[in-house]
Amino acid sequence: MDLNYLFRREQISLVNAERADGRSARAAHAALARGYAGMIAEKHSLYRYRKAPVLPAAC
Repeated sequence: MDLNYLFRREQISLVNAERADGRSARAAHAALARGYAGMIAEKHSLYRYRKAPVLPAAC
């Protein structure tokens, strides 16, 4: 999945959780947001590992 898609879905889930009327709906949307946050963290770490050098370049 695209990282931007995950950020968008996380934000939508957070807004839905905030606006939900019932406790179970809030919990469900919050759980979705946490799931997306986990996927973002996983993808971001893979991206950083792949793109960033392990050691700084010598000056």
